Formats: sequence, C-alpha cells, structure tokens
Amino acid sequence: MVRGLARVVGNIVDGKRRHLGTRFAQASAQLRSDLTFAAMDAVAVLVTYSAALGLRAIDAPAAVSDYRVGFLVLLPVIMFTHLVANFVAGVYGHEWEHASVEEAMRLGFASAGAASLLVTAIVFAQKVTGANLRLLPIGVIVLGSIMALGGMGASRFRARMFSFRRSLGMVDTEPTLIVGTGGTAANLARTGKQGKTPIRVVGFITTEQHRNSKRIADLPVLGTLEEIEAVVAEHHVEQVLIAEQLEAGRLRDLVDRFVEIDVRLRIIPQLEDVLRSDGTLQDIRDLSVSDLLPRPAVDTDLTPIKELLAGKRVLITGAGGSIGSEITRQVLHFSPEVVIAVDHDETHLHDGQFVWKDYSADLEPVLCDIRDVERLDRVFSDYKPQVVFHAAAHKHVPILESCPDEAVKTNIFGTKNILDACERHAVEKFVLISTDKAVEPTSVMGASKRVAEMLTQTAAERRHGSCTHTAVRFGNVLGSRGSVVPTFMRQIRAGGPVTVTDPDMLRYFMTISEAVQLVLQVSALSGGGEVFVLDMGEPVRIGDLARRMIRLAGLVPGRDIEVKVTGARPGEKKVEILSTDPLEQSEHKKIQVTRPGHPGMVTMLDMVATLDRLADHGSAEEIRELLLDVSNRDWGPGESVKLTGLEDSRAVSEAS
Repeated sequence: MVRGLARVVGNIVDGKRRHLGTRFAQASAQLRSDLTFAAMDAVAVLVTYSAALGLRAIDAPAAVSDYRVGFLVLLPVIMFTHLVANFVAGVYGHEWEHASVEEAMRLGFASAGAASLLVTAIVFAQKVTGANLRLLPIGVIVLGSIMALGGMGASRFRARMFSFRRSLGMVDTEPTLIVGTGGTAANLARTGKQGKTPIRVVGFITTEQHRNSKRIADLPVLGTLEEIEAVVAEHHVEQVLIAEQLEAGRLRDLVDRFVEIDVRLRIIPQLEDVLRSDGTLQDIRDLSVSDLLPRPAVDTDLTPIKELLAGKRVLITGAGGSIGSEITRQVLHFSPEVVIAVDHDETHLHDGQFVWKDYSADLEPVLCDIRDVERLDRVFSDYKPQVVFHAAAHKHVPILESCPDEAVKTNIFGTKNILDACERHAVEKFVLISTDKAVEPTSVMGASKRVAEMLTQTAAERRHGSCTHTAVRFGNVLGSRGSVVPTFMRQIRAGGPVTVTDPDMLRYFMTISEAVQLVLQVSALSGGGEVFVLDMGEPVRIGDLARRMIRLAGLVPGRDIEVKVTGARPGEKKVEILSTDPLEQSEHKKIQVTRPGHPGMVTMLDMVATLDRLADHGSAEEIRELLLDVSNRDWGPGESVKLTGLEDSRAVSEAS
C-alpha cells in the first residue's frame, strides 16, 4: 500500500514537473522572440534616426554638425524611449505572422507616443535651462520616428507582405465566386489568397433583389442569386462559396440549381456558428439534415403533449435506437414522473444515458427484450406505465428478407407482447411506430409492420378498458442509424463511390425531430384504432439526394465523387406510398388519418398461431409468402376468414 501511495505521489510530482517544464519552455520561447524583436527595434531606431539626421544635413550640412554631440548623447535615450513605448502599447508578445490592423495600430501609437515624449523633453529642457541647447532638431525626431515605424513594421509584417506579393503571381488557383456581400464575404476575399489552398475570387453575388453596391474588397459584385448560373458560366467559376446565412428554402433551391453544374458548392459558417456553445470550431458548416428536405420542417403544437405527459409514467421500447432515443429525450422535456427506457442492447442504453442525463425527470434504463414475455411483465408490474411508445423493431429490409422468422418474433410477437402487457397493467395510451413500407408491402419488414398495425387496430376494438391504441406511419428518417443518409455521408468522407440502388427510387423523408414530434402529437390526438400519417410533401429521388449531399459536402458529383448504381435489393420498392386508403384531415394541418381494413379477432388469432408455428419450424419462403399474403389482402372491417382459406386462394391463384 505504501509503495502504491508512493507511486501515486511520484506520478503527481512528475506530472507537475512536466507541466512546469512545458510552461517554462513556452515562456522562454516567447521571451526569446520578444528580445529578438526588441533588438531589431533598437537597430531600426539607430539606423532610421541616423538617416533622418543625414537627410537634414543635405539642406544644412554645417548646421547639422553642431548636433552630432547632442545626437550621440540622446541616441540611447531615443532607443530606450521607443522600446518602453512599444512595451506599454503591448507591441511585444504577438504572433506577427498573423498580425492584423489592430497590431499595426499598436505599433503606430507606440511610435507616435515615443516621438511626442522626445519632442516634449527637448523643448522642456531648452525652456528650463534657458540655454540654446544643440541636442537635436525637432524635425529629425519627427522624421526619425516615422522612419522607425516603417522599419519596425517591416520586420513584423514581412511574412504578410511577401505572401501578398506571391499572391499577385498565382496562376493555378480556382476561380471562385462568393455568395454574400457582408463582412464574412469581404474577409474571405481578402484572406483567400493565403494558406495551403489559395483561391482566386472573381467577384461576389448579392443575396438582395438588386445590386446595391458595385465593388467590395476591391472586387466586383457580379449579380444576384437569380443570375448566378450566368455569372458562373461567364467567368468560368470552379467553386462557389456561400458566405452569408441563407434561409432553408433559398439554400435548398440553390443546391438544386447546381446539381447538374460542374462546380463545387461550399458553405462557409457564420461567426456564431464557428464559436458554438460546445467550444468546437469548424471551417465548413456541418451538413444539416434539414438541408436535404424538399420542404420546410414541420413544427407541432406541443401544449397538448405537455398536458398528456406531465406527471405520467412513460415507457419507451427501443429507447436506444435513433427514434426511441429522440422520443425519450423529448418526453423528458414535459416533466413526466418517470421515463422507463427499455432496450435489449446494453450499449445503446449506456450511450443514451449521456444524451438524457441533463433532464430533471427520473429516468430508468431497463435492459429487456420485448420477446421475453415474463421479463416484460415484470417490468410493467414494477413501473406501472401509463403511456407506452413502442419503437422497438427490426427495420433493415435486406437482412429481414433472409431472416423473416426474426421479423415475426420481434416486429409481430414483440408488438403482441407489449399489447398484452398494456391490457394486463391498465395502460392508458399505446402508440406503435410504423412505416410507409407497411403500405402494399413487398418486403418482409413492411409486411411485419403491417401485421403489427393490424394487431394494434384489433386491440383497439377488443379492449374494454380505458387504453387508447394507435399507430404512427412515417417515411424514411434522415440521420437514423443505418439509414441512407449516414451511409452516403460515410461514403463521401471516404472519397466515394456513393452507392445508389436505383437513382429513380422515390422516398418520403423527414427529420428525427419531426418524426418524434409527430409521435408525441398523435398520442394527444388519438381516439383509438387510427393510423396517423404525416404530410411529408413531395417524395425525393434517391439519385437527387445523393447528388445534393455531395454538393453540400463541397464536392462535385461525377468529378470528385462517383455515384455508382448497384441495383435494387431484395424487397425494395421503387416508389413508396403513405396510404392506399382514404386520408382524412386531423386537427393538425400536417397530420392525416387513415383507417385501413384489418382481420377480425378469429382470423387474427389464427394468423398469430400460424406465424408462431412457422417462425419455429417453417421455411423462410413459407413465412414470407404468408406475411405478404395477409398484409396485402383487402380486408373488410373486422373480416373473419379461415387462414386455410387464404392458403387455398393462393394456390388457386398460382395454378391459374
């Protein structure tokens, strides 16, 4: 123990020594730099004042000879005065390679102050003594201080001046157009010639309707945003830098206009974006998922949500996933009594706690698989949740095509287990997270989610308690784990290629925040048995999404990053739709309601029993066929059909 304590103390002492040694080395280096500049300043004063006296001798050589003795006497005083003035003005201690106007002004004030002190001292000495002292002509002091300022400035700004001279001869830099006419744009044009990758700015594009100014930073304002394509073509521009804050709609429009133009498009952050609250810096603004939406983000009225969730016990399945984690985070905003975050993946739960830790509500992370009925029942019994958001599911289409039994066990039986637990433990609200892939599904994943919707609708009809059951159906979520956007981003960072299964595939997109706001809003709107759908605007072509992301990364599709078409994967549809059943408007203008048909109780129980048997003993093809059959059937309200009848009808259809 004593040895261990000694090692700890020794490590602390060594650490302090290293820290002090580092600080001493840094201070020594700075002192050497300052002493070097002080010596150079002293030499500059000596040379320039001597030169000033020599210039005075051109007009009156005989008179100047009378000042030689006074000059030699005063020279140490002059040098000392300039050095002290420099020190007082804060001239020393700077990295002059990156000096700006402020440092130049400090040097100017120091020289002016030193000259003023010297002139005052000479005049005062002559008045006090009453003698005609031949110390030094006032003109020499003034001229010498001006020349000394030039000498001291040259020693400090030599790197800046040489880089400017080099920039005059640059020939291999990219012709660059800057969008914006503010301070960021002007500074970018002035400093863009320097650095490892210099640029040659040809001019500016104003974001105003008309050109209010002709030149900025000695460069022309070439046009407005509406004229940018013509300006790019006329000046052979290879790079466009956006140096002004553009609203989301104008930025999306600009990106779309450059999708087919062989020009790099980059976004320069504003100062408030660079100096972010987390203390990190960025040279180019990070890609925002909202930039990828072909519409403004949807906001919802959160007041009804607060009334529903405040003081309640809320359970969230799949809480470690992309959607579940965001549901947990947003629910914590509404002051629930406790949030029970359920997930079968301990790593997801562990990581989620760092996201959720800053909220005042009690949070209970619970490791539980929704396929484990007994464990799930204990969780419900222990925490007695009042509101349940069911986000746990297998979601990756190609993987589930080869493992349909796992889709059945998690997406269908896991949902059934949650619904049964809600009934046994008097839950008030149940919300199922569904997907647009459940509409006329062609994949195991979509079919399993449609069956989960059917289970929820059936539960809404047969439950006699106070529980309200509903489902929320939305499209692709931008930025969710394993989805297309993170995949494209990873491929772009790696230098490509960006792999697109089919560039003409159409998909609806929304942000994670939008999706969760919809889920929470639905929990307040639901009357039971509905399937809610978000109005997500127009669908997006996957090929356009890939090119837009490459553009937002400051690169050119096809030139910097290859877009490679790989072909559709098993189970993928070319066009996703949100509903084939009639859509009704809800109380929220961006949320619609549909009530698709579903089996009656007898058929539902028969289906569940058959799927249970097939998941344990059937083949993947049998499971897939049954799932697609029951999920694509045009069910009448509460229709009851023997499952063998479905199998017989399929056989007849195949024979014909």
